[in-house]
Amino acid sequence: MERAEIISQITAILEDVAEVSPEDVTESSVLMDDLDLSSMEILTIVADLEETFGLRIPEKELRNFVTMGDLVDYLAANVG
Repeated sequence: MERAEIISQITAILEDVAEVSPEDVTESSVLMDDLDLSSMEILTIVADLEETFGLRIPEKELRNFVTMGDLVDYLAANVG
């Protein structure tokens, strides 16, 4: 899957779950600081990503998701 496609899917989920405008999201955006996401919103976003991309994201991976780019990198490496 193309990186731009992954970013598009993530930004759609961010907009739906946390009302984050896609224009406010870059790969360097820090999820909790720049995008003002709560830990509960991040868990909801991860659950939506698992469903959208058909994969299971191990709980131990969650601490590695600091920026939008971290999410994109993980999904790019793990989605067919």
